[in-house]
Amino acid sequence: MVGITRTGAYFPRRRLDRALIGKAWGTRVPPGTRTVAGLDEDALTMATDAVLACLGDADPADPGQFDALYFASTSSPYNEKQVASVIATAADLPREAAVADLGGSVRAGLGALRAALDGVRAGSHRTALVVAADARRVEPESELEPLVGDGALAVAVGRDDVVAELVATASISEEFTYVFRTDEQRYLQVAEPRFGATYGYARDMGEAVALALRRAELPPARVAKLALAAPDARSAGDAARRAGCEPGQLEPSLVTEAGLLGTAEPLVLLARSLETARPGDFLVTGAYGEGADVLVFRATDRLPAARPRPVAERLARGLPLPSYARYLRAQAVLPGESIGEPVTSMVEWKELKQNVRLYGSRCEACGLVQYPQARVCLGCRSQDRMVDHKLAKRGTVFTFTIDNLAPVPEHPLPMAVVDLDGGGRLYLQVTDAADGDVKVGAPVELTFRRLHEVGGNRYYFWKARPVEVR
Repeated sequence: MVGITRTGAYFPRRRLDRALIGKAWGTRVPPGTRTVAGLDEDALTMATDAVLACLGDADPADPGQFDALYFASTSSPYNEKQVASVIATAADLPREAAVADLGGSVRAGLGALRAALDGVRAGSHRTALVVAADARRVEPESELEPLVGDGALAVAVGRDDVVAELVATASISEEFTYVFRTDEQRYLQVAEPRFGATYGYARDMGEAVALALRRAELPPARVAKLALAAPDARSAGDAARRAGCEPGQLEPSLVTEAGLLGTAEPLVLLARSLETARPGDFLVTGAYGEGADVLVFRATDRLPAARPRPVAERLARGLPLPSYARYLRAQAVLPGESIGEPVTSMVEWKELKQNVRLYGSRCEACGLVQYPQARVCLGCRSQDRMVDHKLAKRGTVFTFTIDNLAPVPEHPLPMAVVDLDGGGRLYLQVTDAADGDVKVGAPVELTFRRLHEVGGNRYYFWKARPVEVR
């Protein structure tokens, strides 16, 4: 049996009330909010957070067991650099893990999942991680501005402890220009939206779903949930009817609460359908882009005991942006102050295990855990008796300060000394914090974020953020 073993979602804490967009431009906009990646977030950081959520903390999975990681995005922070390698390193996967970046279309998320499942089925991988993340930029005042949101979803696949077994797949591929962005364009473009939704999306998605159901020998009425990424509810319903299904079988979109999530959307909807599925239910997920990919899963008997944390919980506790201007700042449309020292490749290589994999040192003589790594124990002064110690991603604030003068895009900047669970103390920037969130004794968790950008490159490190309410 090959299929999904666990999932993990991540959504930026910042939220933009769509009414602020309407007020800024004097136009009518759909109701609801959209998720907004912060200035220190991008597809890489969101994907890392989703992978860490997938690995879990209540019933953690050993990252060493995964021998592959696939990253899918249409908004990768690098055009030429293996982002999957960065994510795998931050998640502490083995150096021998196979990695790949997929992009070019919002179909890439499901394409990555299908590739991972095929790899496990063929024996190329024992277990694999798939993560799709997007923080797509849209032009101010465009019709896409209120609709597009940011987020990520990670999926673990394997042969053991499967909660959703792969039953069948189908693909349709044909040139059709609908949503696109060239290598010279910053913002998403949409060509003939109504025509594209009907003769592009609904036609191809309906055909792909029907083909997948035939291959699974599954009557449309037997489908418990259709988790179809779609430009709007009407188009999703049209695609469902073309496949012989009913719109009532569709997993509701998150467009009102989060927006259209790009490569992550079909995986997020599939994860949502797993929250309520019963053993034996058939779940169908699909993604569109110059054709369509569709995967059919069957929920297993293990699902009730291993349900993913609800997506609604991941979306809870948003931090509303106070103005449309703050949203433009988060989208880097308005400039912000940022100063940082470039890190040479030699230093980055030397401190990789310490700064990205996040290892400290533990003294074999007295047991003290310290960071950064050192040869001499700060406690008993023993020399050369230090061993690598993987640091926890949770802790409490020992002390903090609020810096109003730091050269950063957003002020004020909280800085905190964090005592980690299991030992180790770090001095970190605090992100995603509302007024009053940062205080002595407050629980925090670590998140991999963009620290600064200088010399044409981006530098990432760990920050602390207030623990989400569960």
